Amino acid sequence: MLAAPGRAAADHDDGREFPKTLIFDEPGIDDEISLPTLIAMPRASRGHDTDLDFELDKRLTDWLSLQVNTGYTSATRAGGTAQGWQDTDVTLKLVVLAEPARERLVSLSLTRELGGSGAQRIGAAPGSATTAAINFGQGWAPLTGAALLRPVAVTGSFGYQLPDRVGATAARQAVLSASLQYSLDVLMAGGGAGRLPPMLRPFIPVVECVVTEPSGAPSLGTLAPGLIYAGAGFQLAAEALLPLTRATGLHAGFIAQLNLSLTTFGWPALARTF
Repeated sequence: MLAAPGRAAADHDDGREFPKTLIFDEPGIDDEISLPTLIAMPRASRGHDTDLDFELDKRLTDWLSLQVNTGYTSATRAGGTAQGWQDTDVTLKLVVLAEPARERLVSLSLTRELGGSGAQRIGAAPGSATTAAINFGQGWAPLTGAALLRPVAVTGSFGYQLPDRVGATAARQAVLSASLQYSLDVLMAGGGAGRLPPMLRPFIPVVECVVTEPSGAPSLGTLAPGLIYAGAGFQLAAEALLPLTRATGLHAGFIAQLNLSLTTFGWPALARTF
């Protein structure tokens, strides 16, 4: 979800903009492409994974979007390096509540992981799975009169993944995600920025967290503090990846993303033909 700094940014063009988060999906819909998302994560025994992920988001109506995600992974271990494509995910997202005056947005999403579309040598799942989720965003400006709190926003998601076949390599799992954001654009538009230089206006400090609870397996969790630059028709973002449980890993990594608005670059006519 992209908006130019210096105006009231908006999902549906007349309220707060919830920026695109990096480790879980934002609640809104738009015409945009993430090209690429770079993820680097150290692994045990001097190994590391490097991912280049891609995502295309296309509005089908004002309230419904189609998303397609895939990526390429290079996994280095003591025995060598394996490379290959990840499974492709296809998502339908429906906005069910949009209240710009209250800075509130709620959507439902249904994601289908196409098992077997990726390379098992890099860990792609051989079987398919379906994830249903509810996603939300809430800005604090309508909830507080304090100038320094008005830029705060929270987004989150609760999802449940059900594989087609539960077994040794696939389990049912719940996924809880949340982000805490602070928009300097909202701060400066409201006159609460003091002497902050105008060049800081497009920045949004953010902290994301995702916790996965697989059935019969240890919990996985990642904390991702970082910074988003929300430009006119594009977004740049970078975050650290900090493991929260031993099962997640012992080393920190990072994620960075370039996101482009299809509308800003004059592609809506082409995109509408999808």
